[in-house]
Amino acid sequence: MLSFPAPTNQPAYLISNYLPFNLFQAQPYGNALFVSHWHDQVLEMVYIVKGRMQLFIGGYSYIGVEGDIFFIEEGQIHGAYLIEKEEVPEYYAVLINKSILLAAESMHLVHEPQLHGKLSLPRILQSGDDHYRYFKEVILNIATELHTKKIGYELVIKSYLYQLVVTLTRVYGYVAAESPTERANRRKTEDFRDVMMFVEEHYGEEFTLNDISRIARMSPFHFCRTFKKITGQTFIEYVNLCRIRKGEEMIMNSSLPITQIAHRVGFNDINYFNRVFRKYRQCSPSEFRKQTAQGINNHSPNSTEKP
Repeated sequence: MLSFPAPTNQPAYLISNYLPFNLFQAQPYGNALFVSHWHDQVLEMVYIVKGRMQLFIGGYSYIGVEGDIFFIEEGQIHGAYLIEKEEVPEYYAVLINKSILLAAESMHLVHEPQLHGKLSLPRILQSGDDHYRYFKEVILNIATELHTKKIGYELVIKSYLYQLVVTLTRVYGYVAAESPTERANRRKTEDFRDVMMFVEEHYGEEFTLNDISRIARMSPFHFCRTFKKITGQTFIEYVNLCRIRKGEEMIMNSSLPITQIAHRVGFNDINYFNRVFRKYRQCSPSEFRKQTAQGINNHSPNSTEKP
């Protein structure tokens, strides 16, 4: 059995401990608006301002349209992708780190369900649904405060965050024992998070589908079907994207030859590395290095927007 480090949470790109949240819109990476990942102790809300996108949340696929609000609970694997031949949508992703926000002096304000993640959140809210107007207004108010940065905007934003936490707890909080179905789904999610963390840790090494399917405790066939259902990508696409992202970091932060970088991130064929890199960045690795040096490409797929 392969051994590897236990999975860790995906960073939440917090502005600061005082403002334990961020509001951002990542640049597309190929067809990915944001690559499949998860957060521990972080609640995420995605509000679509304009356009459409395809989202995969907790093993379910959705077509999000203008005005939709999606809730993503901590630990849920989620990703979002462009819809073919459509323009890049405008959206806000609001991430709130509960463990920092709910500091000792404020813990008495919320119920036990919120502190321990026991929320029965709707996956999506649409115009006309209960509480839709409230959540839309709060998200837009937070965005306005962060963009304009008027005097005291930090206090205003933090007050909105507390309102969100308390409202979520009042409306969607519950106390209940974990059902057998919930327990089985949690174990399956943990297995796939193990797979994703293995790829992050071993992207430069060779591994087989049999190796990976053993981590997920599935047959290779069942693993491939389930991985595509959960993430919206084939496993090969996920591995290639991980390797290209690592290669991009090396191109930007080192002077290593492109051929050496390709080998370090797991591509034994430099021509294949070039083809896959161009698929996601619309340029060759060498062209990307020149653009980076000139300050043209200075963002990563998950960089935060700081107005």
